[in-house]
Amino acid sequence: MAGALSDPSRSRAVLIGTHAYTELDDIPAVENNIGRLRELLTDPAVWGLAEGRCDVLLQPSRQTVLDTVYDAAAEATDTMVLYYAGHGLVHPQSGELHLALPGSHPDRPHTALRYEELRSILLSPAGGRPSARRKVVVLDCCWSGLALGGLMHGGDLVPGVAVEGACVLTATAATRQALAPPGETYTAFTGELIRILDAGAPGRPDPLSMSALFEELTAALRAKSRPQPQQSNRNSAGRICLFRNRAGAAGPRPAGENGPPRSPAPPAEEGGAVSGQRAAPWPPVAAAAPSAGERASSWPEFVPVALSGTRTVRLGRYPVTHAQFRLFLRDPENERWRPAAARAAGRYVDDNYLAGWDGVDFPPGRGGHPVVAVSFPAARAYAAWAGRGLGLPLRLPTAAEWALAARAGRTGEWWHEDIAAGRVNFRGSHAELAPIGEFPPNPYNIGDLLGNVWDICVDDTGAPVLRGGAFDTPAARLCEELSPRSPVECRGNVGFRCVGDS
Repeated sequence: MAGALSDPSRSRAVLIGTHAYTELDDIPAVENNIGRLRELLTDPAVWGLAEGRCDVLLQPSRQTVLDTVYDAAAEATDTMVLYYAGHGLVHPQSGELHLALPGSHPDRPHTALRYEELRSILLSPAGGRPSARRKVVVLDCCWSGLALGGLMHGGDLVPGVAVEGACVLTATAATRQALAPPGETYTAFTGELIRILDAGAPGRPDPLSMSALFEELTAALRAKSRPQPQQSNRNSAGRICLFRNRAGAAGPRPAGENGPPRSPAPPAEEGGAVSGQRAAPWPPVAAAAPSAGERASSWPEFVPVALSGTRTVRLGRYPVTHAQFRLFLRDPENERWRPAAARAAGRYVDDNYLAGWDGVDFPPGRGGHPVVAVSFPAARAYAAWAGRGLGLPLRLPTAAEWALAARAGRTGEWWHEDIAAGRVNFRGSHAELAPIGEFPPNPYNIGDLLGNVWDICVDDTGAPVLRGGAFDTPAARLCEELSPRSPVECRGNVGFRCVGDS
């Protein structure tokens, strides 16, 4: 059952947007975001805020932001809404999220607005007495996931003062960059938000709860391989309803209709493209993708990639994980590949093989991360073993196969598109090993071909080469091809994926 719509006559909204900068790249779409959101929030068919209860701050100063948010938060007695779009910056020492203003400098955090200052106002306006029963914060900026939890901690609330709920909705995770696609009217996240508010969500209750809105946003952005939003709710905040559902309340959705259809992959190009729609992974997986860190199924998933008009291979959708490699080690037939035995033999691995493992147990919390510190022979042994288990002969990909899948039918400097779309874990983004699925896949629905870990491939002579860069690789070197010092070298930023011939 749908909850009650927040009372617009007792609510306030502050929309903050910074689209032009002196020291950062401009984001023209932000101005469009703000204008259209103001129209929607004041439209009685969507919410119906009075014009005077929806403040728009374009290119504001720090003091203007703080004063406006303070006044609005002190006045609102039902729901307080705060929206920001622009550049997000991270303080190099504290790791705190800062919201960029027109004159903010990327290397001078004091020139930006600390999110903590806004958080404090929202928690305790009007002399320490929170007024609004509900609070909703929407952040469309890089690293916005750092704000999650800020309004969630009960210890931050003034003792004895009940707050029904606080909802924080962010465009990205704490380690991810947001996206403003060139040529599009709005930023990626806010564009989907606007589309849902404009058209409604068929099959959802009326009005829309924040939880339902988040699910719609997640499905839409995932279908376009764009950065995934995040949400955190305190108490009943997920049931806050700010917007009417323009599609109207409806019955259950048809089977399989859990969100927007996936976008098709690019048209096939000679020499290496997937034709038709985006290929589904194999073995079959559930329609609802697991969250990052939970993709540790027994076997790797595979995606078909057409190498030519007559030849298709199935490439691992992600690198092999710690959890998957542990199953290989636990099989008695692979006892010689267990860390102590393999290092003692000294024939197929070096002393760094599976560094950090305790026997056949990987380091805590690493099950869904790509396995690293494996050698070329160990990776080949895993591929042969997994192939027997799947009934599909597996091997390591050739460098040419890897390149075709990474290019994904595109021409020119295609890697710049992947970086701009937030698909790459490299030195300029997350900069540490991440679980598979943490970063969106490329247009062929294959993840981590660039960044996270170097992929062990083979060249035309069968010798090992490394492709794709890793979490510690600078952007300029992501497309390099490296040769390991020896076939038995085990490096902490090198993993592998398998491929099978269809």
